[in-house]
Amino acid sequence: MQKPLIWILTALVLVVLFPDLPQAVAAVVSAVVVWVSTQPILIGVGIGMTALPYLRRTTKTTTTA
Repeated sequence: MQKPLIWILTALVLVVLFPDLPQAVAAVVSAVVVWVSTQPILIGVGIGMTALPYLRRTTKTTTTA
């Protein structure tokens, strides 16, 4: 139960010490998201990596001889 409290207090201290930090982080994240969205190869690789576990599944079939 102590870990979440420490993270919350750390976040509050950072916001107090650096009031522009959340806005700067949001700007960087949004810029990265926009850049990634314009890169079709990255989107394709991401979709492919997401689909790999589903494509590797083999269905177990029972055969009767």
